[in-house]
Amino acid sequence: MWGFGGETNINLKLENMEVTMEKAGKLYFMMPLAIMQHFADQKKVSTFDICEIIVKENPAWVNRLFDNETSYCLNDLKHDVVGLIANDEHFIPRI
Repeated sequence: MWGFGGETNINLKLENMEVTMEKAGKLYFMMPLAIMQHFADQKKVSTFDICEIIVKENPAWVNRLFDNETSYCLNDLKHDVVGLIANDEHFIPRI
């Protein structure tokens, strides 16, 4: 076989995509729909796409969010999502 490691790259990309989609799905169900819809309308994407963008662009924050040893209140989650989507240079996450 003439493999150059391409199969491994594809498998890793698929695994990463599955993890991203799983985390985006969790975030989607955690956030109030009205907030997600507001930003989806602004960016002209679906509400799920907003979650996927957050997961892809903020992996450290997402890992902290889904750390099973800590729980956060909904207000902290909403604060952080709004700040992350807005790309506010003065934003300080609570999570």
